[in-house]
Amino acid sequence: MLLRRVFPFALALAGVGCQEKRTSLPARPQPPPPPSASGAPSAAPSVAAAPPADAGPYEGPFIESTVLQAPIWTEMDFPERHGERETKSTSTRLGYMRYGEKAPVIQDAHTKPNCPEGWYELVAGGFVCGKYVTLDLDHPKLKQIKPPDLDGPLPYTYGINVANGTPLYRQIPSHAQRVKLEPWLFRPRKAKASDDEASAAAIPDAGAGGLAIGEDASDAGPDTPWWEREVPDGGPPSITLEDLQETGPVARRMVKGFYLSLDHQLDAAGARWWKTVGGLTAPADRIIIAKPITDYHGVWLGKDEATFPTKNVPARRIDKLPVGFVLWPHARKWTLDADHKHATVAEGILDRFDAVGLTGETARVAGYDYWETDDGWWLRSTDATRTEPGKTPIPLGEHEKWIDVNLKRQTLVAFEGTTAVFATLVSSGRNEHETPPGSFHIREKHIAATMDGDADTAADGPYSIEDVPYIEYFNAGYALHGAFWHAAFGFVKSHGCVNLAPWDAKALFGWTDPQLPDGWHAVYASKDHPGTRVIVHERGPGTCEGPKAEPPQCP
Repeated sequence: MLLRRVFPFALALAGVGCQEKRTSLPARPQPPPPPSASGAPSAAPSVAAAPPADAGPYEGPFIESTVLQAPIWTEMDFPERHGERETKSTSTRLGYMRYGEKAPVIQDAHTKPNCPEGWYELVAGGFVCGKYVTLDLDHPKLKQIKPPDLDGPLPYTYGINVANGTPLYRQIPSHAQRVKLEPWLFRPRKAKASDDEASAAAIPDAGAGGLAIGEDASDAGPDTPWWEREVPDGGPPSITLEDLQETGPVARRMVKGFYLSLDHQLDAAGARWWKTVGGLTAPADRIIIAKPITDYHGVWLGKDEATFPTKNVPARRIDKLPVGFVLWPHARKWTLDADHKHATVAEGILDRFDAVGLTGETARVAGYDYWETDDGWWLRSTDATRTEPGKTPIPLGEHEKWIDVNLKRQTLVAFEGTTAVFATLVSSGRNEHETPPGSFHIREKHIAATMDGDADTAADGPYSIEDVPYIEYFNAGYALHGAFWHAAFGFVKSHGCVNLAPWDAKALFGWTDPQLPDGWHAVYASKDHPGTRVIVHERGPGTCEGPKAEPPQCP
């Protein structure tokens, strides 16, 4: 797990992250994604805090960030910096804005020596230096930037890099620069001797990293760039994130499988490009749009048609716990005889991600456990998981929000006081990357931030996912966040974080505290606005078994 500290003056967003690797589900084949749900799940909260009920629509003025990160402080002052460490100060960070986002502001600026451009007070509280913001909503730079999409499941468009060595340029390069920096584009290709090679040419990354189709990686010499060297067993390259950094026109290179957050596409210099949210430029021929694998979402209890609709089971209402979630496609309904000695297949097929209300009654028949549903039929436990919250925390306010994460069951339940209001599936840390149990509070929330890190083992390569959606840090670098790159919810999957389906991550982000003020990109918990409690308990299936299993997760 890599922690990248975010400093207030940084113009490039530095994220905090737990490692995420795309692996397959356990032994049983991964089910196909169910049909798409229509729009946001029922009763899902919005991302930004709602205005007071008696307040009319805010008409201005607004202030907009001109940088990737404009810090918001409690006072018109910056903490002093010593190297990479901030000293104690009476001014603390409340959050930050990102370009493309506009927040309600009190128009008059307060000029001070530490900010000649003037400090602006935000209506939601806090101060931002005019060096990083503007009242001019027609500012030329702002016309080039799209704000995050707060209506859909993801705040940005995402793309996956399909080849080793793809450059991220600081600006669109000249032809001469591309000849030097992307040599595979201009090398003559060897004649193809077979139909198999001809088929390989249609694959975006058929060659070895930056090689042209038909070239041989074994010809590489000692001065050959890393992306053109042959990798044993076809695994990831032995390289670190630091090794990927470059000077000159290229800011950094990418490893196959890196994800980018994309702002817009453009044609220039005879080629098509993607401009990233971070302001860099990537060749479009090496980027494939990555959409959520599933539209799955959990269930808001007590709401009509609140479950995720699947092929065979329409959306329905569930009023209370426990809730069962089907993990495998083509699961069956069962009936039991009066003595609970025999089980018989009932009519009806269940789909992956179906949610069902349970009565709490269980039975064991012929070595299988069955759970009774509120419709009267029985669900076989090997086909599903169910909510099993731990003990209610003490003390607890009557309407206090808190979250229960059961690692054994791979479920999450959100409570208000002792009343469960939401339940869903998660994917927590796998193998030796067990998500640490304990009682925590949400420390900070980001609409999106980058997670990256170097390999833990030789079988892993470096990873980078720009702008992971709806992050809520609750324990050092461990967070609740959305994961659009897999659909293995209900199974351990991550390198420690608690992965949520995109719709669920967004919904919980809007429900938890501290609330995100309108126009902010991130908010930090404070004494006046504490974070929601998160309780993690049990142990994930198959965890603490890897070669790097360490305390405290693995005693």
